[in-house]
Amino acid sequence: MNEMKSQLRKLHLIQAAFIAVIPIVAYITEILFERGSSQWTWRHSLAVGLAFWSAFTGFRFRRRLIRRSESALADDPSNQKALRQWQAGQIIGMAFAESIVWWGLTLRMVFGGTFRQAGLFYTTGLFLLLLWTPRPIAAFRTEL
Repeated sequence: MNEMKSQLRKLHLIQAAFIAVIPIVAYITEILFERGSSQWTWRHSLAVGLAFWSAFTGFRFRRRLIRRSESALADDPSNQKALRQWQAGQIIGMAFAESIVWWGLTLRMVFGGTFRQAGLFYTTGLFLLLLWTPRPIAAFRTEL
């Protein structure tokens, strides 16, 4: 039980750091880079495609790791390997959500996009980070 609380606290701290990066990235790109072109090019489409790939891969890996570890923890709540796998699934999901934000940064800085275009990526990354907030495993919910 205490191990799960400790893991959740650590994961919430990591999530907060990922979320804090988003407005910092947006602010820095607005200060350092001049206004971009709102015209969509093949490069913009490439960034959108890669962001979709990041979201899809995040959903897939996160779901696979978390389901496997939750079923193992339901059988044996003291299984440390399954707990680490659950934690890895949470971190991988958050990292893929944050990668969407970085695709927005790439669109803004490298491809010369506007803040509005990059804002779609920032918002999507933030949404996924909030959607994938680490929650206690069902086997531990009654104890927490």
